[in-house]
Amino acid sequence: MKKLLIAFLCVLLVPVCVGAAPPKGNAIKTLLCTDMKAFQEVSPLAIGTIRSAGAKRSKDGKKIEVYLSNGDFTVESMSSDMVLPLKNKKDFILVVTFMNGSNPVVDGTYTPKAGYGKPFWSFAAVRVLSGPKGTTLSFGSNEGKSTISGISTGKISGTFLLQRKNGAKVAAEASGTFNVPLTISKY
Repeated sequence: MKKLLIAFLCVLLVPVCVGAAPPKGNAIKTLLCTDMKAFQEVSPLAIGTIRSAGAKRSKDGKKIEVYLSNGDFTVESMSSDMVLPLKNKKDFILVVTFMNGSNPVVDGTYTPKAGYGKPFWSFAAVRVLSGPKGTTLSFGSNEGKSTISGISTGKISGTFLLQRKNGAKVAAEASGTFNVPLTISKY
């Protein structure tokens, strides 16, 4: 009887304990890369359902990374670029990075054209399970923009449309919206 009661309670509690869905407002509209073999190896990716979403700000506030994924991951595991948590070839973690030179990241429009280390710079990368341990693919964005329209203690929201163009041809693109919890890194 005791075992049956415990089993019954576990069934009732599992949905609550598995993890909360990310807040509304997280969507990837486009995620493509036509010229990277590692991306083609795992394509097409299921971008319709975002199961994990979050952001991490550097300790000094000069960098924020936003993570959107179709897998079930913590912000800590999504933020690791050394040990990827991916287990399935169709899982991915999209990373949109915001940097503001020597100043903290604030609300505003960020572009890849600003350039590394410059104010209001952004870029995109995707982590996929290509090869034995997975890889992080930079989109090499050279067009588009990312906008932070709401940054506060514990939350960040905005939009992104980042592309890499070769002439008029779009070789890579990531676009969508985010509304995610914001945590502070130890570093």
